[in-house]
Amino acid sequence: MRFYKLAAALLAAGILSMNLTFTEAAEMEQNNNERKAVKVVQTAGRDMLGEIAPEFARLNDDVLFGEVWSRNDKLSLRDRSMVTVATLVAKGMGDSFACQYQMQEAKKNGVTREEMAEILTHQAFYAGWPNVWAAFNSMKKAYVEEGAVK
Repeated sequence: MRFYKLAAALLAAGILSMNLTFTEAAEMEQNNNERKAVKVVQTAGRDMLGEIAPEFARLNDDVLFGEVWSRNDKLSLRDRSMVTVATLVAKGMGDSFACQYQMQEAKKNGVTREEMAEILTHQAFYAGWPNVWAAFNSMKKAYVEEGAVK
């Protein structure tokens, strides 16, 4: 199963709205074993910034999610989520709210704790040991600690 809900790494708050559930996505993928693009609907940009930065909100909601993330027939949402986490870690944002939120979403989307640990361990050699040490704090919050970002 490769279609999953995904949160935006750009958002510092956990406001996310998508019209696709994990179950619906799994059922779609099972049909003829084909990947079909599923439109991702995001409103966080407009919800948070619509009044002060309407163009940024439009680009976030309509272009980033409505176009780029909706190309999930080319690269699954789960894979895009893993790329997003890896990018945040590489940029030194491993201990940020955005990274913790993305990891929490990755967990919801089926990336196991073991897989996330392996992603980070592998990444340490490419993104830098200190960046990954920081990311393990986000991973602990997302995968282990109660009260993780929801």
